[in-house]
Amino acid sequence: MSEIITASNIDTVIQQNKLIADKVSAQALELQRNTSVIRVASVPQLALLILREFGLVQMPIEDKYWSGAIYVKEGKIIPVINTALPRANQYFAAWHEIYHLLFDKVSFDHIIENDNMMEERKAEYFASCMLLRGVDRYFADLPAIDIISKTLYCMSAFQASYKAVLISLYEDAVQSGNDSLKRQIKEIIDLKINDMPDRFRRLGLDDSLVTPSYVVNTSYLHDRIKKSKEADPELKYHADNEIFLENIVKEIQLITRASG
Repeated sequence: MSEIITASNIDTVIQQNKLIADKVSAQALELQRNTSVIRVASVPQLALLILREFGLVQMPIEDKYWSGAIYVKEGKIIPVINTALPRANQYFAAWHEIYHLLFDKVSFDHIIENDNMMEERKAEYFASCMLLRGVDRYFADLPAIDIISKTLYCMSAFQASYKAVLISLYEDAVQSGNDSLKRQIKEIIDLKINDMPDRFRRLGLDDSLVTPSYVVNTSYLHDRIKKSKEADPELKYHADNEIFLENIVKEIQLITRASG
């Protein structure tokens, strides 16, 4: 689970990003240039396609701080995304988990939590690299309107969450020495905007980005089990895999209730 970024710790986060920026940016660029992976125009949807190859489980979990995880047990690795969160948060979480799947070399034996916060920071930065490249230029070219509205336009254009956009813009403001923008971002980053869908509609934006999808989908994992059966129907562990899938859902629900 990633740290909660606020006005009080955002400068520390940006300092941490400096330590990892070159390597993580190169990893993101490596993936973006991989034509065997980059198959669709929509970067957010691409994240879900990649996770499906790993047997993605999508399910609503009523915990606003639990966006997703890599579930590891008995040698099996399953990505899980919380669909009770707005779609923008789901897309960011998907790219976060892809970092862990493709680039995280740190050992873990259950759900990636707080044991290695630097890997979590790398995963967050990787997600920003995948989703928000060029957001600073887009923001600068917007009309002279209030900063919250400009942030919402950026969210819509880049299919990213409120804080992810602001953190990326803040990092650019630090690099360019734009103290005015830094101050403005700190003033709004901790706001609890409870009417986000209404604000989107008033700006003529599609509000589905900032509403939950509540998708329940384990079909990708079921498909993997089915293909294994078809490839070698004599093996006895297929039934065990189906029971394992049922236990994943039950255990994740127990874990999130305990931590909520």
